[in-house]
Formats: sequence, C-alpha cells, structure tokens
Amino acid sequence: MSFGVGRSDDAHDVARLEAASQDPSVVARWVAGVFTPANVVLAVMAYVAVRHSDSVVEAALWWAVTLLLVVALPYAILFRAMRGGRVDDRQVVRRSQRPWLYVMALACVAAALALLVLAGAPLQVVALVVAMGAGLAAMLLATLVAKASMHLAVAAGAVAVVVVEQPLVGAVLSLVLVPIAWARHRDGRHSVGQLVAGALIGGVTAFVVYALLT
Repeated sequence: MSFGVGRSDDAHDVARLEAASQDPSVVARWVAGVFTPANVVLAVMAYVAVRHSDSVVEAALWWAVTLLLVVALPYAILFRAMRGGRVDDRQVVRRSQRPWLYVMALACVAAALALLVLAGAPLQVVALVVAMGAGLAAMLLATLVAKASMHLAVAAGAVAVVVVEQPLVGAVLSLVLVPIAWARHRDGRHSVGQLVAGALIGGVTAFVVYALLT
C-alpha cells in the first residue's frame, strides 16, 4: 500500500537518531518506555471505564477490548511488518513507512468501536474510542505532509480527555508532557517541531471529539 509519501526527509530523521545513539540516555529511554502509546491508551481507557461503568468487572471488559483490538492487534501488525522488512524498527523512524500502519491501526480501532457499541458500552467509553480513531486519522493526514510524534499525540490526547472529565486533574497531568517531549528529543526520535505538532494534533482532536460526544 503506497500513499506517495516522499522519502527525502527520512534521511534527516535517521541522521538525528544515529547522532543521538552516540550518546544514549538511559533516563530518556526509560521515560519513553513508561509513556509508550500503548501504556497511555490502556491507562486512559482504565480511567474512563472505571469512572463510567456499573462495575469493575464491566470496566475490565471494555479495557480488555481496548487491549486486544486497539493495542495488541496493531502491535502484532507492526511486528509482522518488522519481520518482513517493511519497517526498520518498532518506533518507525521513517515517515515514509508510517501511513499504511496508521491505516491498519484505524481499521483495528473501527473494529473495537463496533464491538463496544454492540456490547452496549457506556457513552464515554465509546466516545474515547472515537476520539482515538479521530486522532489516528488526523495523524495519518499530517504524516502525508510531515512527521509528528505519536508519543506526544497520544499523551496529549489522554490529558485532553482527563481535562474534559476533571479539569484540575487534567491540568496537573499536562505537566507529564514535558518529560515525554524531552525524552523523545533527547533520544533523537523527533525534532522540536515534530513534538509540538504531535501534541497539538492529539490534544486538540481528542478534546474536541470527546467533549462534543460526551
């Protein structure tokens, strides 16, 4: 699947990553690992599901759907692509390799959304998954033009959802975006512009979609 994404800017991202690898930071790797998109998605789903479900068991069911379809399946597709040589590494440094992965992730989110709706999930849980899908779609469109940080997009999106639910808590949580951005820049994964773009795309999209639906 090809989207006509140019490869000329891939060289800059690869060069920045290689330069950072000459002086690696254990702290940056640790921060990025803790706040990897998968962990953040599962954490915000747990937060929303517990707040709006009738029981912990019900909340666990919605969380399990997210784990299987929104996290595990897209990662399985990614790892298969790595083994097949379609992507270079787990964090997909090359922009030209990202668009089709976003399309696959969108299909997984759509499947999760359909299952949650059919199972009668709470409005807020459904709205969260819709916001995830909208964020992925926005990142896909942005990636056709320039690279943006998925770490920051997902983290900012999660913070935006919490802001809608509990503004003060969300405001405090927004502080975590700073160390995440530092870690991704220090590790050579993104430029400052890519980090800002990811945060804006994820945060604005999630806030607007989740607030409107709930």
